[in-house]
Amino acid sequence: MKGPTDSHWAEAYYHQQAQARKNRAWKSVFRPSAIAAYLAIAGRIIVGPLALLLLFTLTGYLSDATVFIEADRSIFAFTERDSSMAGGCTGCLGPCKIVMLKYKLLEGVAITSAPPFFTFTSLPPTESLYDFSSLRDEVIAFSEALDANGTLCQSSKNEWGTSPIVVTGSAQELLNIVHMANLNLSPQMVRELELAIERADECVTGWTMMSVVRLFQYPTAEGSSEFGQVPAVDTHIFPDYTECRPVVEIDDSLVGSKLALDTNGQDPLKVVPDQLTLFPYSFTSSLPPIPRSVPADPSKTKTGATSVVQSYLRAYYGGCRVRAVNTTGIYIEDTCAISKHWVGYGLMVHSPDDIPLCSTGDVCIHNYFNSLWEWEHYVAADRPDRVGMNLNTFRSRYADTVAISVLPGVVVGQILLMGVVSLYQVMSHKRSVLLTQIWAYRCQNGRMQVIYLAQISYHLLYNSDLYMLGLATGTLTGESIANLTCCVFAFSYSFVNLMKARSGDQQLDRHFRLIWEAMQIVITTIVGCLLLSWQKAPFESILAQNAEILRKTSARGAKYCGLNDACVLFTVNFPSVIAVLSVGFGFVAVVASLLMKRMAPKASRSVRGSYVTPKIAVADVNGKKQAAYEAENDDLTSFERNCLGSPFHKLFSDCDEITYVTYNGKRCTTVEALLLTGLVPAKILRTFNVLLLRWHVDPIEGTLSHALSCTWYAASAEDHKMAAATPVA
Repeated sequence: MKGPTDSHWAEAYYHQQAQARKNRAWKSVFRPSAIAAYLAIAGRIIVGPLALLLLFTLTGYLSDATVFIEADRSIFAFTERDSSMAGGCTGCLGPCKIVMLKYKLLEGVAITSAPPFFTFTSLPPTESLYDFSSLRDEVIAFSEALDANGTLCQSSKNEWGTSPIVVTGSAQELLNIVHMANLNLSPQMVRELELAIERADECVTGWTMMSVVRLFQYPTAEGSSEFGQVPAVDTHIFPDYTECRPVVEIDDSLVGSKLALDTNGQDPLKVVPDQLTLFPYSFTSSLPPIPRSVPADPSKTKTGATSVVQSYLRAYYGGCRVRAVNTTGIYIEDTCAISKHWVGYGLMVHSPDDIPLCSTGDVCIHNYFNSLWEWEHYVAADRPDRVGMNLNTFRSRYADTVAISVLPGVVVGQILLMGVVSLYQVMSHKRSVLLTQIWAYRCQNGRMQVIYLAQISYHLLYNSDLYMLGLATGTLTGESIANLTCCVFAFSYSFVNLMKARSGDQQLDRHFRLIWEAMQIVITTIVGCLLLSWQKAPFESILAQNAEILRKTSARGAKYCGLNDACVLFTVNFPSVIAVLSVGFGFVAVVASLLMKRMAPKASRSVRGSYVTPKIAVADVNGKKQAAYEAENDDLTSFERNCLGSPFHKLFSDCDEITYVTYNGKRCTTVEALLLTGLVPAKILRTFNVLLLRWHVDPIEGTLSHALSCTWYAASAEDHKMAAATPVA
């Protein structure tokens, strides 16, 4: 091509471009594309590295961080219809006279021995297995009336492996059973039933009475927190909906007290195991006071209650309920006669139940529950022989110690570092914000996406159950939340990049790239905030809809749970969830980029005229549609003719807008196009110290010399200026 008469046309072009930038209105800075570019670069080189630096330096991420909260940071909560503790009893329903017969074991006593109770109550509710001759006719008739009223009477083993006696009906029916069976219940519970009958219209609920083997702890040595353990049976009454429990406190108006044991100035409960300090007890003592009233989620309680009242745990001495324990002695209810059988155990204190919920990998969430179990019952139409139980739980929760993996942080660090390096490697002029990303993906990160995705996929597959279990139970630490945020960013970023890749290199869709880069800081921020909001609030739908809770007493539980009482088998793992989210993010970016293309104003042709080679047909090459160009109109630039041997469009069909400039009637290839071809040696650009690229341009012909590297030091010595893109013929 012949050059123009101006012997310094390239220099003139540069000055005209500089003047155009000076005259550009401020409003151009606030164009959507410009804002997106600023957002993308700020997120990549400022916000991202700063957030990662804070994570590494201000937390225990690189030292002693764990996946789950430990015992010293346990969380207490009430959960109505706790999905992690759902269960039931199949084949347990039977005639109520069987239950009345089994209540003979508790007639007139507050507690009874566990072995005979368990043996008798484990029998299935089949009439032929029992002798009812010990029941009075009045009791038989009463039992038949209960059956006729639809009262649910259960016995035999349930899905937790215990064998309780359970009766579910109205408050009046339970009170009648207490009197008919001569059960020795706490005066507080009896008063609760009486108030429930009086206020039946205020809170409509069913009531349940359960007698079951519970664990008690007793002091074995003065000043020692090592308590002994003994099983015993007592009875508890509760409503289906916890908020319907009347508030009744124990005082002398209900029952008096008497001294049962002189402790000679010693406090038996001065030193106790930690689990005895988690829940309220019905007697006065030196144990820390724990409020009965606890917050509740109004959206999950039947009546919208914001708080509920939990049951008091109890203590026994000599088979009698304890009223007070202090340095003077142990006081019991004045209506109770001490049993010699139980005196040998001394002070027996209700112990919370530790029921761990474990992954199949043997990592457990420890749940210390108020052991006076309560639930809402149901009988499904398709399973009339099974009583389902959705437990209403009061629990203190923490997890096993599992060291955190720093791989997600390292992967994000790799992505950010490559982005920062790539940014400065090609910043030989001030207008290469988009070029920076394109070049980075083509020459470096395009090949790195597979490595990023492989690393983060390995981490997610290996730790999927831990993250699912932590979110479902609200036990993830802050460092784990940061890890999950890093996982979402790294996985979605590399996954979508690979989806857009062709032949291992990033497809050069500039509008999509701009939107996708700008979206990263927004997506990551939103994901991080959502995860933080869910950190201490159990994400119960995970267990309800994406998991199967197995008990070791079941066949599948024996296969997956090992020695643990219960384990969780998740249906969908974390990589699948994030992959779906990534596809959604990518779809949003594609739609937004299409809208941007439609709305983008055409560039001015006076300074930067975009020249697109006329297309005359569409040919099918290797199964793909490609544009064919008119040979007679295909006036190649010297760069295309001598370096590429073909039109630039053959290599980059989606980069028309940055391929050429037209100046003084001369059509020239841009420096952006030169960089995109990859003809500049990758070794030069991958050297961090090489920050500037320059070319010698013939002032007459506009022909380009080979690319020369220029370090910051050399540029400073030569007073080199970071100029705008210089066109090359």
